[in-house]
Amino acid sequence: MLALEGIRVLDMSRLLPGPYCTMLLADFGAEVIKIEEPGKGDYSRSFPPFLKNFGYWHLQLNRNKKSVTLDLKSEGGKQAFLELVKTAEVVVESYRPGVLQKLGVDYAAASKVNPKIIYCSLTGYGSKGPLAKQADHDIGYVSLAGITAMSGEAEGKPAIPGVLMADMNAALAAGMSIMIALRHAQATGEGQEIDISLYNVAMTLMPGAASLYFGSGVVAQRGNNWLTGANANYNIYETKDHRYLSVGCLEKKFWRNLCSVLEREDMVDLVDDNTKHPYLMQQLQQEFAKRTLEEWSQLLAGQDTCVTPVLDFAEAVAAEQTKANEMVLTVKDEELGEYRQLGFAMKLSKTPASLRKRAPRLGEDNEEILNGLPGVK
Repeated sequence: MLALEGIRVLDMSRLLPGPYCTMLLADFGAEVIKIEEPGKGDYSRSFPPFLKNFGYWHLQLNRNKKSVTLDLKSEGGKQAFLELVKTAEVVVESYRPGVLQKLGVDYAAASKVNPKIIYCSLTGYGSKGPLAKQADHDIGYVSLAGITAMSGEAEGKPAIPGVLMADMNAALAAGMSIMIALRHAQATGEGQEIDISLYNVAMTLMPGAASLYFGSGVVAQRGNNWLTGANANYNIYETKDHRYLSVGCLEKKFWRNLCSVLEREDMVDLVDDNTKHPYLMQQLQQEFAKRTLEEWSQLLAGQDTCVTPVLDFAEAVAAEQTKANEMVLTVKDEELGEYRQLGFAMKLSKTPASLRKRAPRLGEDNEEILNGLPGVK
């Protein structure tokens, strides 16, 4: 038996945060039913590249789920949804605040027909405040939260983070919140409403910047603290072949090991003096420019230095560590043939995740899910 078997989740979310959250629940056995607009569905269905009319984005984020199409603007669609709520434990949605209230399918409506329902809303800026109803994307949330200002070179413009940080972390926060609420519902019989704001989550991703500011009044900026490139022992360096190495020797023992490999014991204690870091950066760049990335990888292997090659995604997929952790799955589907997707980050010994079903076609589970619902034709 899978850990979340018997938990039914109605997923009205689209794109990334909600679908990623519900995919994690589905991976561990929850019955996740995507509630999609007839004829359109989740926007990600149309995102290239494609595999036989399936968007890879949709394939990646919606495995192990079912799909039902409902027109929530119609009375019949609303009725069908509320009938499904009676059979479910969780609802996940990502509409702007107020939209589902107008349609009559918000938490207030859902909790009337099922007081034990857990209703998780993923919003951009929360349910209140001047930006509550403003549309935005990850770049906006992380920019307003202060993350973008800390990204990039000290003398350059702010850099766009290469990962959708607010989206992905909000998905994880939503999943954890749902599990907390399920535990509460099991103990008390009470459901509850969950509000996960992508902006709020982005704010909480910076305990280092918060500690610096709240403790000393210093505002973290590009190049003015150890997390943003001020330190030689936590930085990026170019190799002879114009590739890059990341250096993360925060602890003295790792720094000492690196200096030993470089035969630069003269630098060991200089790292303790912040005024010496510009000199150390210059020296490290000169040292790393002497060899190629492959040569450094071989020389540093097993030396316990916290120095790592900067790989692109194709190289990361091919890495031996990725293979050992089974982080890329090869899916064999009768209709689509063979394709790959990311594996399961959470490894549980007794209740592991599993891939049981590819992402659904739009509305392919209508008959199974909707037939027999009271009052629904």
